[in-house]
Amino acid sequence: MRINPFLYGIFVLVVFLGTILGFQAAGVWSVSGKISSNGEAVQPIASDVNSIKGWMTLEQISMTFKVPVKDILKQFELPADTAPSTAIKDLETEVFSVANLRTWLQSRTIPAPVLIETPVSTPQVTPSLVETIAPALVEPTMTPAATEHITAAKTVTGKTTFQELLDWGVPEEAIQQIIGGELPALSTVIKDYVTGKGLEFSAMKAALQVEVDKIK
Repeated sequence: MRINPFLYGIFVLVVFLGTILGFQAAGVWSVSGKISSNGEAVQPIASDVNSIKGWMTLEQISMTFKVPVKDILKQFELPADTAPSTAIKDLETEVFSVANLRTWLQSRTIPAPVLIETPVSTPQVTPSLVETIAPALVEPTMTPAATEHITAAKTVTGKTTFQELLDWGVPEEAIQQIIGGELPALSTVIKDYVTGKGLEFSAMKAALQVEVDKIK
C-alpha cells in the first residue's frame, strides 16, 4: 500500500508536536529556563551570584540575598518607586546591569576577617622610674595623626594602581578574581582599567576595598 506523501508529512508533524506538548504537560520540557524539570519555578541561589538571571525580579533577588529592594535601587541610582516585581533585565542603565548586580552582591557576602587578639604583656615600671621621665619624652609616643594617615592611605580611590594593591598586601589571586582576568600592567590605574572594560568602578572598588581591609 502506497502512503500519500502529504498525509505522511502531516502525520510526522503531529507526532513531533505531540511529543513536545506531552513533555511540557508532564513538566520535563522547558524552553524558557524559568521552570525546572519538576515544574517548580527556578530561583536564584544565595551562595552563587552567577545563578542570577535577567528575567528574575527585584523581589526574588531581595528575598534570596537578604538585601532590601530599596538598597538595590539606591546603590544603582534606580527610581525609588520601581516595582519589586520588575525583571532586572528591564532596568538596564549605564550604572545597573546583571553583571554589576552580581559583583555588588558578591562584595556584600564576603565574610569579614576574624581578628584574634593576642595578649600583650605590660612592663612593670617602678614609680621612681616614671618620675624621672620628663613629660616631653612621653608625649611623642602618641601618634594618632600618623595612624590616621596610614589608614587613609590604604583606601581604594580613582587614582589607585594595581601596584599599590599588591604593595598593600592584597593577593594577586584575589585581585584577578574580582576583575575577572589577568592583571594588566601594574602601573595601570584601576579605574581606567575597569571603565575601559565597560564595568562599573563603584562596585569593583567596593570589592577591592574589602580585600584591602583584610590586611589591616
